[in-house]
Amino acid sequence: MELRVISCEKTAFAGEVQAVFAKSPVGWFGILPHHAPAAFLLQNSPLRAKLPEGEKVFHVKNGVLYVRENRVTVVADEVQSA
Repeated sequence: MELRVISCEKTAFAGEVQAVFAKSPVGWFGILPHHAPAAFLLQNSPLRAKLPEGEKVFHVKNGVLYVRENRVTVVADEVQSA
């Protein structure tokens, strides 16, 4: 599935991933390919993307994660690579 991680300043990541793990105000959740459409608020916490060659971690501040048509889009005030 495709992941795009966008901050107010730039696109921090755009590419294919196998899974995404993030933290909402009610706890951790995971997104796998072909997930149903959804939207989640994100806490100030790590966002983990599972890639074929390993894992990429971002720190997201005040974000929203959208899932639609095998595409995950994260929009946040701030995004930093961990």
